[in-house]
Order: sequence, then C-alpha cells, then structure tokens
Amino acid sequence: PDQIALAGWISDEYLAPLHESLSLMLPPGVVGYADVLISLNPGATAAAANTEAQAALLAHLQRRGPQRGAQLSASLRGTDWRPAAEQLARRGVVSRRSFLAPPRARPKRIHTAQLVPDADVEAALQGLRSEAYRAVITFLRAEGEPVDISWVYAETGCKRYHLNKLAERGVIAFGAEEVWRDPLAGRVFVPTEPPPLTSDQQVVWDRVREGLDPGLSEPGAFLVHGVTGSGKTEIYLRAVAEVLAHGRQALILIPEIALTPQTVTRFAARFPERIGVLHSALTEGERYDAWRRARSGLLDIVIGPRSALFAPLPSLGLIVLDEEHDSSYKQTAPRPRYHARDVALQRARLTGATVILGSATPCLESFYSARRGELTLLEMPRRIMGHVRRLHDLQARYHVPQVRYSTLRGGPPQSRYRSLPPVQIVDLRAELRAGNRSIFSRALQRAMDTALGQREQVILFLNRRGTATFVLCRDCGHVLRCPRCDIPLTHHGRSAQLTCHHCGYHTQEPKRCPNCGSARIRYFGLGTEQVETTVRDRWPDARIIRWDRDTARSQEAHADILHRFAGGQADVLIGTQMVAKGLDLPLVTVVGVVSADTVLNLPDFRSAERTFQLLAQVAGRAGRGLLSGQVVVQTYHPDHYSIVAASAHDYAGFAVKELAFRRELGYPPYRRMTRLVYEDTSPSRARREATAMAQNLRQALTKWSLPSTDLIGPAPCFFARVRDRYRWHVLLRHPRPSEFLRNVPISPGWRVDVDPSSVL
Repeated sequence: PDQIALAGWISDEYLAPLHESLSLMLPPGVVGYADVLISLNPGATAAAANTEAQAALLAHLQRRGPQRGAQLSASLRGTDWRPAAEQLARRGVVSRRSFLAPPRARPKRIHTAQLVPDADVEAALQGLRSEAYRAVITFLRAEGEPVDISWVYAETGCKRYHLNKLAERGVIAFGAEEVWRDPLAGRVFVPTEPPPLTSDQQVVWDRVREGLDPGLSEPGAFLVHGVTGSGKTEIYLRAVAEVLAHGRQALILIPEIALTPQTVTRFAARFPERIGVLHSALTEGERYDAWRRARSGLLDIVIGPRSALFAPLPSLGLIVLDEEHDSSYKQTAPRPRYHARDVALQRARLTGATVILGSATPCLESFYSARRGELTLLEMPRRIMGHVRRLHDLQARYHVPQVRYSTLRGGPPQSRYRSLPPVQIVDLRAELRAGNRSIFSRALQRAMDTALGQREQVILFLNRRGTATFVLCRDCGHVLRCPRCDIPLTHHGRSAQLTCHHCGYHTQEPKRCPNCGSARIRYFGLGTEQVETTVRDRWPDARIIRWDRDTARSQEAHADILHRFAGGQADVLIGTQMVAKGLDLPLVTVVGVVSADTVLNLPDFRSAERTFQLLAQVAGRAGRGLLSGQVVVQTYHPDHYSIVAASAHDYAGFAVKELAFRRELGYPPYRRMTRLVYEDTSPSRARREATAMAQNLRQALTKWSLPSTDLIGPAPCFFARVRDRYRWHVLLRHPRPSEFLRNVPISPGWRVDVDPSSVL
C-alpha cells in the first residue's frame, strides 16, 4: 500500500502518468509488453502491394511466415511497415492480432540429482564397468541432499548417460529446485567490530538514535554535514544496527554504481547476512530475484543507486542517502523525472521510516530546509584518521615508517585526528606570464615529484574526457561539429577519432579541413586522454590508470580500477568526477585539479555550487590515510568565491554568498522551478511551439495574479540541437508547479521537468 501511495504522489508531483510511476516499483521484465502479430491471409500475394513498404512487408511474410511487431522492426529497418500493415489489413490482405507478451523475468530453476534412500547400490552397479557410476554414488552419499547436476558433472567427471542409467536402476532420483540469482553469492566478508565513537560522532549518534525510536509519532529526518573523512559511514552503520534490532529494514542509497563494491564491503563486514544489491548493472534475473527477496522479507539491507529506493521492503525503518548533493539522484529520462531525495522523504512519511542525508557539501536545497527546521542539521567538522590499532595495521601493510596525526581534547584516547589538507590555488594566467605552457603548473609538478619519489599516490582530476575538446582549422576557422547535434566534436587520440559525447556519432580524424582543404588542422582544449599522455611524457616511470566513461563502461571495470589503485598497483589516477565520489584511498597524498573552470563557466544557475562541490569533494581524497596530503587547484578564476571557499574548506561561507545570489534572482531553494523542453526535427516548428507555450503560460500566470517575470524564455537550449532534433525551453517559477501546470494545455512533444537539476 505504501508503494501505491508513493506512486500516486510521484505522479502528482512530477506530472507523470500513474502507470509510469507504478513501474518504478517493479523490476525489469515483470510487465509484459503489448505487441502485434502480422500474418498473410490465404491467397494473398506480393501483387497486392501498392507501395514499396507494402511490397517489402509482403515479401518478408512470404519468406518467414507470421511475424511479431518486434521481429518486423528488427528485420525491416528503415521501412515504415506499420502504416503499410494497417492499409493491407483494411484490404484483407493480411491479418493483425494484438497480444500481450508474457513477462521475460521468471524464477531460475536447476535440475538436481539425489541418492535414493535405502537403494540397493551394489545390485544396481552390477554390470556397470565405468568408475564414473561409483564416483557419482560416493559424491551424492557425502552430500546427503539434492545437488545441482552441473555440480555432479564437475565433481565426478560423469556424463548425463551415467546419471540416466543410475536413475533407471532406481539408485538416484532427479528433481528441480528454485535458486536465487545473487551477485554477492560466494563472496566472503571479514567481520568487523564497531569502533569507539569520537566526540563528534557521539553527539551526532545520540541525536540520530533518538530519531530512530519506533515509538515516535514523527520519525527523524537528518542532514549530516560531515567533512570528508569525518566518519559519517559509522553513523549509518549504527543506525542500521538500531533498526535491525527493532525488526525493521534499511535502504542505503549511493550516487554511483561504481561505489557499490566499496559500500557493500563496509556494510557486509558488519552485517554479513541478509544483505542485497539492486541496480541497473545487474542482469534482469538478478534484479528480479533481489526484488522478490526484498518483498518476501529475506533481505534486511538493500544497497544501490536511486532505483534501489523502490525496493519493496515490508517493514522499512531507515533510508540513507550518502553524498546526497550528487546530481545522479535526479532522474532525467525517461519519465517520471523524480528526485530521489524528495521521494525518499515522502516514502519515509508513508512508512514511518527515518531518513539520513549525508554529505560533506550538502546541496543548498537541503541546507536551506535544515535552516527552516524541516531537517535536523548535525555537523561533524573534524576528519578522523582512525584508531591506533588500525593505524598500526595499515603501517605494517603499506610499510609506512612514520604516521603524522594528532590527539584532540574531548575525544576517545585511542582516536587520532587530522586537519583537512591544505589547498593551494594556482593562477594559470601567472603561469603563462612566467613562460610555463605545460598543462601542469610548477606547484603541481613539484608536489607530484615529491609524492612519486616517495612512492605515494596522486589523483589528477579533470571533468572532461578525450584528448582535445574541439578541432579547428587555423586557416578558415572552421570547427568540426557533430552533424546531428551541432556540438563541437571531441578528439580521442588513441582511437584517432572525433566523437560526439551526446549522441555517440564518431568519425575518423581528418587530414584536411572539410571546409577549405587546408592541412593546418589543430586540436584545442584538454581532456583526460591528453592529461594521461602528458603524465607519461613527464613521469615515464609512473604507473598510470585513467578512470572515465571511456575506460570503465561496466560495474566490473569500475571495481577493477578502484581495486588496482587502492591496492597500490598504480601511482597516478587520472579521472573525471568519479574520482570525487566517496573514495577512501589511504596512500593518496596529492590531488591536482587540472582545471577548476570546466563547470564554472556553464550558463546554469547551479554552476558555482557544482564547482564548489566538485573541488571540495576531490580535495577530500587527499590525506585520508596514513600520510598527510595537499591539494593544488589550477584555475583562470582564482578570485571566484566558489573556488576560494572550496580551497578553505568553507562550506558555510560559500552557502551564505550563494544563497544571497539565489534569493536576489528568485532561484531555488527560494522559488521552485520547472523546465519545459520541446524538441523537433524542424527548427521553425520547435521555435513556433515554444513561443505558443510561453504565451499560454503567461496567460495562466495572469489568472493567478503572478508577475510575468516568473517565466523565463522561450529560448534555444544551451545544447540547441541533439540527435538532429532542435531544442527550445521555457523556465517557470511557481511555488506549486504541478498544480499550476495541470490547468495549462501542454501539447505532445513537451518534456516537463519539475525541480530540474540542470537548465542546460
């Protein structure tokens, strides 16, 4: 019932059809899909075709017989067969029958073999010469229960023939069993004990534990603002233990699938039983079984990204959103375009669960809600290095002779603290004036020289893939653009290709300008591939790993990169924003931000906030382990308040300045915003539709006695053409956007995004 109520709330809040909101609650493959079966009527021939599409359809049906719609779409690519089928059906040439295909997901069953009790084994073996028969019986007798037949084959070397013969003689019996497809099956987790809490943790935990009391009429909703390395995860672990003790379950949400292995290891070490994962990188069968286990009450803890929020736990007591500021919690496509943070708070209200939002850089909406009393703000301002025993173990493992730490008053005697790493801002304009044209400033080069010389690790962060961000002809100024998106193509040096990072279009790098024929083609801008090449040239002995979407496309690839770097198998990790998300890497002493300006200059009102969050988060990767750290931030805007605040680890100072800016311009969190986007293959039609929508919205605002300034646009989107579709948008400010927009006619083709995470 709470999931049905939640789906209704999502449908109302985000203007999505109810069936789409309900589908969030189900695993993939459960809902059957509607299709159509097309077959030739008796006596029909290809001569009945009046168009090329009809001729192609009839010829295909004559060759293959009756076909489903999905089969025709795959076989007749480029042919508009649907209207052709309708025309032929009206003339009686073909028959059309709609049907609902059965669900793809179903339980997994295995075939088993079991020794029949009291069977006369010796009599059955008479005349059977192969040793495989006796090996099978010996193995099944030792097992004492039904065994997967594939396991019998592997352990005894027998074949199906041998098993059939023993079954004929009444020695073994075949059967079938349902088994769970569990991605964690076979993994061994080393149990750990809860460490003593620091004074900061104790204060936070006391407040959280009060909010977990099942007798409360209104459970707690907390925003834990703790600096990187302050020990927020331990608060989550204790909160989970508390709800489990009361017979309830917990949801742990993380922003990226790449963080799943690290998070599972931490929670499974404390709670080794009844833990499950749920995310899109699992197979359809694994997600189906995880959903069924959760629904049956066989899982106490479910871990995953935003989709895991809808796991059907029957007695939900806790929802944790780690790194709650991350934009990955916003669903952008397909509908419904919900935000997991707001949905989590609503699900908690419906189920009586407690919510913990945690971050070192909370989003301003959450921080503002805490200031208004809607969330309880709990702060952990000091970084925990660890406890003495753990530090000694790490020293021995990594052969570190000396550890720098401090003991603070008021904390447990075994706890060790460390201040956040110093951050040096480097003005790249000054580097150019000094004659340094390298992508690395002199300060960053010195820091890397020292770290690599001492066998320490370095992280280099750049939020842009590729070798060069655009390709330009120096003679005519022509910039090579995607033919479908009108966006500059990114050069990837290793593959010698130009790629569009929006639609996937790619082509070989040109030898001459396609506009004027000049050979003076140059590559400008910077991406992670170019950073990797430059590091190899400057530090040839360094072992390098690059972590971006080009090198890690699967969960296994993400986990392998993280495992190799955390295990000391590489010296330098070069990556995009994935390296800024919640990683605990004990040997990293230097973090270099190659360019802090990639997000700052985007025309989005959240650009300053995103810049601050990225810099503060990536800076937090330094000095988290045995050794102290330092951060070097390279920028052309050294005086910008987001960069200055991030370098000082000053969230409060940044929030004051940014909130003042938002209030003055009427942006969230002070006003809610909705973005309406229209796409069309015709640029004139897209503009005409956007203009008409803006006019309708202005008239509606007048009826509500609201100012016309609450509407921004219409205007072309920042990415004005994507996949050959022209994009226009309108921004609406309204305290109750869903209620307002229900009374405005919205024609098909419009995409409505309530509380958008980006206006690009």
